[in-house]
Amino acid sequence: MSTKIGKRSLLLFILVIVAGLSFGWFTTAEHIRARGLSYFQDGNQVQRHQAVLDGNAGNPWQYRVLSVYVVEGLIHSFEEYGAPYHTAISFILFRAFVDIAIFFVSFLYFRKLGLSTIHALIGMSLLAWGMSYAHYDSDLQLSTYLDVLFYLLAGVCILYRRPIWIIPVTFFAALNRETSGLIPFLFLFSFLNKETITNGFKNHRRDMAIFGAAFTLYVSVFFLLRNFYGPQTLFIPYEHHPGFDLLRFNLTRYVTWDRLFATLGIIPLLAVIGYQKWTEQLKIFFWVIVPFWFIIHLFGSVIAETRLLLVPYAMVFIPGALLFAQKSVAPDRNSASAS
Repeated sequence: MSTKIGKRSLLLFILVIVAGLSFGWFTTAEHIRARGLSYFQDGNQVQRHQAVLDGNAGNPWQYRVLSVYVVEGLIHSFEEYGAPYHTAISFILFRAFVDIAIFFVSFLYFRKLGLSTIHALIGMSLLAWGMSYAHYDSDLQLSTYLDVLFYLLAGVCILYRRPIWIIPVTFFAALNRETSGLIPFLFLFSFLNKETITNGFKNHRRDMAIFGAAFTLYVSVFFLLRNFYGPQTLFIPYEHHPGFDLLRFNLTRYVTWDRLFATLGIIPLLAVIGYQKWTEQLKIFFWVIVPFWFIIHLFGSVIAETRLLLVPYAMVFIPGALLFAQKSVAPDRNSASAS
């Protein structure tokens, strides 16, 4: 019996490894197919990359520096060894690495939220589906996918009770993208409850210190980047200004709803229907991330660029829908075995 369990565990482990590697290369390849290889060698991808290096990429692009300097290091390394298409190779390899990491970390995250191995693998495939359709009006968008990775890492740190790692995750996430500002609050509200507020923070002094350090780091990096690079021209998408102008633009375009359905499908709807079956921790993640994320992006971004919604999709909607499915099937199995 133990031998059978051991073989089954080994097969599942191999399946997870193969799935993570396959999904990572697949989602990267879909973006390459959508844009063409030349786009990453001497097209817009390179021009936007160079604009950040030159210090004139505009607001907010100029302040998203982490992926730019990592890729720049790769470009110089491949160029030194005389690799052909060294620029395109650097962008593509880094994006593939990030995507593969996203799938492996998402599996850990889904499992710790209470999903079975099979449901966690289904979650990886749903995330791969969404990522593969999220390339509307987009280059490889390395900072966006790193943002997904950092949020998943933060979730893993919280769920596996490794809170000290929230500090470095927040630091690198802040260097990557300003949307990482919710990460310290994911941690704060994971231990902040009615009992804590009533009895004080005596038993959570270490946690409060970690939150304080992470939040201070985020704010410091946010303002230091803006001070170092100086004021930048605000990017105005399609000549629609942030606010109600951009909100109307988002809601009245057919392509917005087309891309939302292609990327997210009915997963968010299923997740919300199954809210009562979620774990308490997932409910906390929902209230910290989803309301703010959608308000900010509806009024400040082009929603048809659905890569911008991959953080709530990966962190909340996929596990929420699968917990609903998993817990809905479980009672039926129990009644069937009883009969």
